[in-house]
Amino acid sequence: MHSTVKADRRLLVSVFGPQEAREAVLGGARIIDSEDPRSALGTIKPRRIMDIADAVLAARRDLPVQLSTNIGEDQLLHRRAANGLAVAKSPYETVGKAAQAALGVAAAMGTLVHPCPIVKVGLDGMDVDRLGDVLGEITATLRRVDGLRRTRVMSVLFAQDLDLWDARKTLPQVRRALVGLREYDPSAPDAPGAFDLAGLADALLAEDGLQLFPDAPGTRPTEADLKARGALPAAARGTHVTVNEPFAHADHGLTRQRRTDREAIRAMVEASAAAGADAIMIDTSILLKVARIGLISTAGNEEVVDLDAHDTDADGLTRRGILTLDEIRFFVDLCHARGLEANLAGSVQSHQAQQIWRLVPDLDQLSARGGVVAPSRDPLRGTGADTRHERVVRSALVAGLVPPEQGGCLVVPEHMARSPKFRTDLDALLARHPDLAVRFAGPDGMPGGTAD
Repeated sequence: MHSTVKADRRLLVSVFGPQEAREAVLGGARIIDSEDPRSALGTIKPRRIMDIADAVLAARRDLPVQLSTNIGEDQLLHRRAANGLAVAKSPYETVGKAAQAALGVAAAMGTLVHPCPIVKVGLDGMDVDRLGDVLGEITATLRRVDGLRRTRVMSVLFAQDLDLWDARKTLPQVRRALVGLREYDPSAPDAPGAFDLAGLADALLAEDGLQLFPDAPGTRPTEADLKARGALPAAARGTHVTVNEPFAHADHGLTRQRRTDREAIRAMVEASAAAGADAIMIDTSILLKVARIGLISTAGNEEVVDLDAHDTDADGLTRRGILTLDEIRFFVDLCHARGLEANLAGSVQSHQAQQIWRLVPDLDQLSARGGVVAPSRDPLRGTGADTRHERVVRSALVAGLVPPEQGGCLVVPEHMARSPKFRTDLDALLARHPDLAVRFAGPDGMPGGTAD
């Protein structure tokens, strides 16, 4: 492990509005990322980006704060054929649209908050050559625009463990969450993994996060009902669907393995560097996030205390990770060898962040949203639902992912503190890192939980 700690390590927090931006800055975030939380890299309207920029500009900041915005999880473009099927558009149009989007979000962020805003470019589902074309056009375009030449370009690629995904995608709570996010496609009733969408109509959500069919499951919607409310396309035949699948690495030349390995990491980093990017983020897709599969694994390494084992949902599903500590170190070292900043994302939690900051001190950035949000509170409407639509950023939770030299601490959710043997593992962690301060958080994300 390297002996020095960088003074400019930064936590990126994704926000969906001005109040969340203020909470993120108050908690210690150094990069405020504009994003719609309903997907892994949710596209957000330019005026909302401007509102967030204004909020950050008005907030008190002890350290420099940057802005970032993404242009989507992937840059694939399709048109709908007469039979309802999608047909890919030309590579030239794909590249052009991506560069136009990058210009738009860079202009929306502006340079008043920081002279170097960050444009995140999701590149899921692309072969390495096509990935490089899109990323290269974006970087070359931004560097020719007066006022935006210093914009940083960050490629975003997605880690995966397809065996773990296959084991979890049919779980009832995972399937319900994916239906709520519209992560499904019409299918034949006898297709592998097919299920009747009408039977899960109570899980369908409208744009405002409310139930699309509030009378379900008592009243089962028809195929016509589902189509009328946009839950099924007009070309669908029947009400059966299958959940969407991740883009397999093997289909896009990253690795032949079903899990992100060093070969896939190398391909991601080399392609990003060759295209002229400034940074690379490895994230996880919305599909894996919903299945409680994150990027960082705390299992199976003597240097890491496995607190993931205590992080279970209401149905007992344990959090799992993909990349090992050694693979994370490889990623960071290769990024720096190629002149790139390294960013880790993908359902990062406080107990993971505080260990990774200490064990990988050369890491440039961590990114989070799921680990820093809790159900919304309104003095008139009460507590919001515990869904991606209604959870909001809390400054007290943000502090749990901030680097230790900037005041970061371990924030322990109440449900983890109640896990059997948690106290034993927490004591083991504190024995290794005696400088680590610990706070307990209640279900609303506010201090006040207990370890008893």
